[in-house]
Amino acid sequence: MVGVPGKYKGCNTCRARRVACDNGRPFCKKCTDYGRECGGYERETVFIVGTQEHKGRCSSHPPRNHHGSRKAKENGTRTAEKLEFVATQPWQPAWMDMISVSSQVGSHRLRFVALQTDLSSAVRPGSGPSRGKDVTLSLSSPRPFKANPTFGQEPFSLKSRCLVHVPTRRNSNRQVTTEGLCLFLYEQNSSAAYGNEAPWKDTAALSDQIRKPGPTAYQSFPAHHFFARVYRPSAIWAALLNRQPTFLCSPEWTVVPWERHPRTPLDDLLDILVLLPSIFSRADRITPLGATVPRRLKAKDLLSNCVNIERQFDIWYTMVHQRVDESGSPLYWVGDAVPGSVQMPFPEVFHFPSPLIGLVHVYYWAALIGFNQCIYGLLDIIFESEGENLSGPVVLPEIPSGVDFQKYHPAQTRILAANVCRSLDFVLRTTAQPDLLAAPLWVVSEFYNEMGRFGDGELERLWCTSFKGRLEAKCRDMSPWLQEKKWVDTRQFG
Repeated sequence: MVGVPGKYKGCNTCRARRVACDNGRPFCKKCTDYGRECGGYERETVFIVGTQEHKGRCSSHPPRNHHGSRKAKENGTRTAEKLEFVATQPWQPAWMDMISVSSQVGSHRLRFVALQTDLSSAVRPGSGPSRGKDVTLSLSSPRPFKANPTFGQEPFSLKSRCLVHVPTRRNSNRQVTTEGLCLFLYEQNSSAAYGNEAPWKDTAALSDQIRKPGPTAYQSFPAHHFFARVYRPSAIWAALLNRQPTFLCSPEWTVVPWERHPRTPLDDLLDILVLLPSIFSRADRITPLGATVPRRLKAKDLLSNCVNIERQFDIWYTMVHQRVDESGSPLYWVGDAVPGSVQMPFPEVFHFPSPLIGLVHVYYWAALIGFNQCIYGLLDIIFESEGENLSGPVVLPEIPSGVDFQKYHPAQTRILAANVCRSLDFVLRTTAQPDLLAAPLWVVSEFYNEMGRFGDGELERLWCTSFKGRLEAKCRDMSPWLQEKKWVDTRQFG
């Protein structure tokens, strides 16, 4: 009989395991000795009702476990937590605004968004029936990244979490593609100390959880898109501003992550920009030396390297021009300023055929500011007089062919800074990664601050302050929009 006390001996745990029980009270010794939780001896009384519909048979016996077994629960939870997104072929460049992916629940189109924030408080567990896999965001105090270099001994560090938002399907029977978001939340420092030791000897490299897996770990979604869109530009700009080399200049880090995905003009530009920090570092070591012949020879040798990099810039920009010309559009054109923005001293701003081409020009012109200043300083060293030999005829030193002195004059560099400022509003309006503009803004702000020492550039400095406010407003406006959505935490980096 079912439910009659005394007809079955043993605790509920031993009974479920189908093993002999010693019937110890209040808990059996077999369970306690092996660290199991003893289920006790209470029995469920079940009444079997034979209805006319079932012809009195016991097939109407209700199931003893209405909620399923523990193993079934664990399998269901594990399945819910294993929601994975895979990029569908043909694979697109990482800098495309959207990507096509597939998951266990269907196909999706994801738009990329990235935001600098405090990771320790930004992500919190979700609520509702899917608590095991959904999270919500808490972006209470968003702020744009401060790109100010520290020039310290701390290596560059960046941590990130990749989250995906997929709208709920109204009709699960129809195979429709939903449009969602792929969000990279990240935080980084402003340092970029670099060690010349081999990776297996460098303690900083061994502790870097992004560098440690190697470039092959960043060939598929979402790792490739995190590396190309978030980590690489952030690390290169940190190296540029701190004037310290970075491991990203190694050939394997400029080739291997793109073995599956096509490249964009921005990827090719960053391949050149990653060479500049070592140039700046060498120039900083040459400048303090005394005015001697060895110093001039070192400056001349470094100038030859700069000329080679400049040729790479020219070849790259020619290819960008050809690619845009094929679409029948100019590289950029002059338009009216954005309503509500400070127009002076830039009443006419630049517009671009796409957000990517706009960001490419901002990065290109901002990097040329520091590069041209470096070359101008090297020319000054090469042509300066030696302190120990001021008498006799002055012999002009030989310099590499193709060096145009006027090109690196501060007046020409000021034009580059103005070009950056005339482009920033367009890129800010069209990008979903506003923090990408923090470093170029810092470059032009420092340039105009340096002009302030000579009583010039006041209007430009006011404009930079105004744009910084617009950058902060963009980050604030994005936060509520992101917080109202449910997210799937798919990956962590760093």
